[in-house]
Amino acid sequence: MYYLRQMIKRIVTELSPNEWVYSDFATYVVTHNPKTSSDKIHFTNESPVELIKKLREENGKGIWICGGANLIQQFVKEDMIDCYYITVIPTILGSGIRLFEKTDHEIKLRLLKTQSYNGMTDLIYIKR
Repeated sequence: MYYLRQMIKRIVTELSPNEWVYSDFATYVVTHNPKTSSDKIHFTNESPVELIKKLREENGKGIWICGGANLIQQFVKEDMIDCYYITVIPTILGSGIRLFEKTDHEIKLRLLKTQSYNGMTDLIYIKR
């Protein structure tokens, strides 16, 4: 996915050029471009939903998903997100991809926390 590739490229080149900042975690990048995986970064063309189902069966503390609307919509459709961490960046777009499309079910959320910084606001919700 373009966003994840760009995010990893930015982390590696700008934020931490000498060390992978998530070295304590296994990182999975869903991409259609085959890449060579390493011990900590795994590239896959697997369906994101199927990947998360498989990871939930393994030992671990949790799964953090970072991505845009297309990725998130797949998980919302399957009701697979336990905690929504949404950052509002005050920009009015003329067009774009909706974060939440129509679904066939309602997902009730409870606001857990808000925080603002650099003109942005994080909204953290959990399922209720």
